[in-house]
Amino acid sequence: MGLEALGLSPMEATVYRVVAEHRTLPIADASALTGLPSTTIDNAVEALLRIGLLVTDPAKPGLLIASPPDLTGRTLLLERSRELHQARLELNALAARFRDVPSEDDPLVETLPGLSVSSRLSEVQSQAEREVLIIDAPPYLTVDDSNPMQIEQMATGVVYRTIYDRLALEAPGGLQRVAKFTAAGEQARLLDHTPGKMLIVDRSYAIIPQQRHIIPSRCGAFLIHQSPLLDVILSLFDILWLYALPIDDTPGGTGTDHSELSAEDSQLLLLLLSGFTDESICRQLGIAKRTVGRRVRMLMDRAGAETRMQLGFQAAQLGWIRAPWRASGLRQADILTASRNIDAGQSTG
Repeated sequence: MGLEALGLSPMEATVYRVVAEHRTLPIADASALTGLPSTTIDNAVEALLRIGLLVTDPAKPGLLIASPPDLTGRTLLLERSRELHQARLELNALAARFRDVPSEDDPLVETLPGLSVSSRLSEVQSQAEREVLIIDAPPYLTVDDSNPMQIEQMATGVVYRTIYDRLALEAPGGLQRVAKFTAAGEQARLLDHTPGKMLIVDRSYAIIPQQRHIIPSRCGAFLIHQSPLLDVILSLFDILWLYALPIDDTPGGTGTDHSELSAEDSQLLLLLLSGFTDESICRQLGIAKRTVGRRVRMLMDRAGAETRMQLGFQAAQLGWIRAPWRASGLRQADILTASRNIDAGQSTG
């Protein structure tokens, strides 16, 4: 687009470029250099004079003088930005009224073919202005599911809150992938099991795969617009967020009190509370199963716990984990859910 983004016509942009490159230029020379007819040149010059990109000197008729591009052009750019902002506000207001009008031809749920899922995910995510809510679980669209769009959006101030399914961390490189996003500013939490993957943008749109255990690019997805159905999905996310275990971008990355635990023990505790088996912990941390057992025993001794279930309860009581149920008013019995995950991990590991 170039200068046309300022609202200039292609002819006006051409004339201004030629004059700016010479600082001053007789109108006859501008016509010769651009190859435009005199009538077209006159119309372009008139428009450029009106918006201040060109000026004239009464003492030198026929001489065009370019205004400094970095000053006048920037002013025009700011004005254009304000106009676009106002247009966006009006479009949003119109969209709200548009959605309020019932129509059988306007589905609240779009069915996205598999081949279009990836592009629509990027498109919807790129429109985020405030927040993106994600439930992350395999299988993924790509091998590493790096989602560069997320990194770019967070850099602009868009808030990302992600609930990771335990299987997301069990996947090869799972912990490293989560650490990359949390280091960039993502607010992350972990659940032993999620109902399925989803992406919600500005609480206005949600994308959900049609099938849980198949890559969306193969099975397709649903794009859900603002509706009672979307309200239910948002409520589900908010409830799951309350129950999920926080993951920090701090060295241990577990939502723990690092004055009490080392980064390694914090990471181990996160995996235990999330229901990881000992074998899975070995793979994630790159340590031997005997080492896992020894470190868990040390944590139990420090917490004064006789069983792994007691360790989960004591970890919450001692402040080793910032238990979300404390802030949300959940019952103490909910703490036992995470504790049971520890015993489940041991029994299957």
